[in-house]
Amino acid sequence: MSTLNVKYPTLLDLAQMPENSKAKDVINLLVQYNPILEDAPSYPCNDGMSHHTTVLVGLPSVVWGRLYKGIPASKGTKQMVKDTTGFVESSSEVDARLVDIVESAEDKASMRMGEAEAHIEAMAQEVASTIFYGDSSIEPEKPTGFAARFSDLNAENGKQIIDAGGTGTDNTSIWMITWDQKASHLLYPKKYTIGLKRYNYPEGYVAYDSDNNSYRAYREDFTWHFGITVRNWQYVARICNIDVSDLTIDAATGADIINLMTEMYYAHKGRRMSMGKTFIYMNTNLVKFLDYQARNVKDRNLFLTYDKYGPNAKEVLNFRGVAIRESDAILDTEARVV
Repeated sequence: MSTLNVKYPTLLDLAQMPENSKAKDVINLLVQYNPILEDAPSYPCNDGMSHHTTVLVGLPSVVWGRLYKGIPASKGTKQMVKDTTGFVESSSEVDARLVDIVESAEDKASMRMGEAEAHIEAMAQEVASTIFYGDSSIEPEKPTGFAARFSDLNAENGKQIIDAGGTGTDNTSIWMITWDQKASHLLYPKKYTIGLKRYNYPEGYVAYDSDNNSYRAYREDFTWHFGITVRNWQYVARICNIDVSDLTIDAATGADIINLMTEMYYAHKGRRMSMGKTFIYMNTNLVKFLDYQARNVKDRNLFLTYDKYGPNAKEVLNFRGVAIRESDAILDTEARVV
């Protein structure tokens, strides 16, 4: 089976579409499921393109009072955290002659929308991946995601990280994240609109080929400004170093997912002080082994429930009342966290 041109749509691409089809009929085999984009709220930055948070890391001292004795002054210890935003971009360019071959205005629009959907999907995948794995210390243009913030077992937030013991580079993680304005949320610069922005050039413009010869093209630009802030790391917990190759259906060897999730649940402060919306994120491979281990390990009170209502309803798996979200952005190729 041939694949479509990876950079510009061509007449071959058009010929491979079913007769009289619209672009919306193209089946996208590359679409991913990244519910974190649905779950995470976004708020404007409080300082242009960056966001400042004051974190209380030490309480003031208190004393028992005595008559005719004064009270010594004290104050809490605070730490300033600065989170930056970045932007991901993409452009769709179609030769005007290719679009003009299509007869109706509806089909022209559908053809261009088909191209746009591919760009939007690619950007959504990049944003979801960056939410987990972005690291501005390595790629300064990107926001810093969760993995870089919870990457040291001996750090101040190390007690939020549960080590599953895996080694090598075939590890994965499970995350328990609370989304709230005072916990974790996405950011966008005040001067920009939230989410993806699409710029259409309906009249076309002059483009140039590799020989610097001009032709008329239709173009659309896509921009998505976003950042991430973790204002209270107690509302995030991570199980890391889950060795994928060692997983077994009965937890006889490798990671015991239920026990690890119990450790994660008790590390997460939301268990005692609820706020916002809390979800558990793992990839399909981990959800599958969770299903196996839930059925193959006997005599357990799993606190695991499964909901699905209606013929086309989404599957909802819950652990201790927290919805488990299956995210394709979480990799099976993570290096060991130490």
